[in-house]
Amino acid sequence: MNTPLVRFTQWAQEAPQARYNALMGLLSDPEGLMHSFEVQPGNKAVGIDKVSKSDYAQDLEGRITALSGELRSLSYRPQPVRRVYIPKSNGRQRPLGIPCFEDRIVQHRLSGILQAIWEPEFRDCSYGFRPRRNAHQALAELGEITTNQGTQWLVEADIKGFFDHVEHDWLMRFLEHRVGDPVLLRIIRRLLKAGVMEAGVFTASEAGTPQGGLVSPVLANIYLHYVLDLWFEKRYVRTCKGQGYLIRYADDFVACFTHEEDARRFMDELTERLAVFGLEVEPSKTGLLRFGSRAASDCQKDGSKRPSTFDFLGFTHYVGKSRRGRFVLGRRSQRTRIAKKLKEVSDRLSALRVKGGRAMMDYAKRHLRGHLAYYAVSGNARSIRTYAYRISRLLFKRLNQRSQRRSVAWDRFGKILSGWMPSLRIQHNLYPKPLWMT
Repeated sequence: MNTPLVRFTQWAQEAPQARYNALMGLLSDPEGLMHSFEVQPGNKAVGIDKVSKSDYAQDLEGRITALSGELRSLSYRPQPVRRVYIPKSNGRQRPLGIPCFEDRIVQHRLSGILQAIWEPEFRDCSYGFRPRRNAHQALAELGEITTNQGTQWLVEADIKGFFDHVEHDWLMRFLEHRVGDPVLLRIIRRLLKAGVMEAGVFTASEAGTPQGGLVSPVLANIYLHYVLDLWFEKRYVRTCKGQGYLIRYADDFVACFTHEEDARRFMDELTERLAVFGLEVEPSKTGLLRFGSRAASDCQKDGSKRPSTFDFLGFTHYVGKSRRGRFVLGRRSQRTRIAKKLKEVSDRLSALRVKGGRAMMDYAKRHLRGHLAYYAVSGNARSIRTYAYRISRLLFKRLNQRSQRRSVAWDRFGKILSGWMPSLRIQHNLYPKPLWMT
């Protein structure tokens, strides 16, 4: 982050409710644009103009100076994003937009400005795409609320196609709460209206944020800050008979309640609230369930075998018990995500066979380390051991497919694994402190 944006961020923290009327100087600052160029990775896919970072680096100073002038004179016109599709775990495909490289520079700079303005205002319940906040903190907060705050009912929810259904007019109204610079607002509207190019056919953007854009996460947080976070904390919770808590990561969120009536009413009012802003919940990922210290006993009274589970941030959460028989929030790796990752590893190892066994083993080790960095959380030891074993079996299988003859036996391979396998220790302790220790 360059010095002017650092100073602006500090200023915004000291005046969290200010409205800013002159921001184009920050956006068009050549030094800031140069910094945004430098932090862009060089291996990203190119947009419709087929310009990569190395291509843009030719006559870099001239390009940055011209871009700065276009922003100041309002002649800058973002290009449509190139649409591609990536497979989802349920067999469907997710559309992904690839912006042009110059648009990535502008969006990175704009994202930093908007983040500086709204970060002091964002609520504590929001964890996605924010500095010094991550998914593990959201999971830890969920454990704290369900264990120590008397949660007995839980609503899991996901917004259907959120990034494609953000209404532009509402988003601009939300931005105008803090941004009074009409030129900057016009730049943002142009980014929203840039459109999509697919198979040579242009489609205008009537709703949604720039697909794959660097500014989309902060715009999404601003939208849901007003649509969901403030509404829940300032209005809905005050009408509850008991306590209510919200944990949100991007468009995926969980609401915890002590009373069934509050949870059921939240389901109804949430649908009405989202509809006002052009959104709706995804029925297959939204539901009400018993969850808490009394869930197991209450389910037995109702004739249910066991409390329901729910998925959140890559983990399946369930009602568990400690060694002393007390309620704990149990977690295990989400099965559908693990199956997808194993398929990707298998395909990648197969493609690496021509590069030799060392390249295959190095890739598998890097992948396993990355997996452990996220999934090695308290209570998930069995899942990560199982995953490590499956990765080792895939590696063994692909190594022996490098020729018609088996190149390595399992006994010998097992000895190699003893020095190759990363440590499977738990890296993130997410268990909350008992109330008597706080």
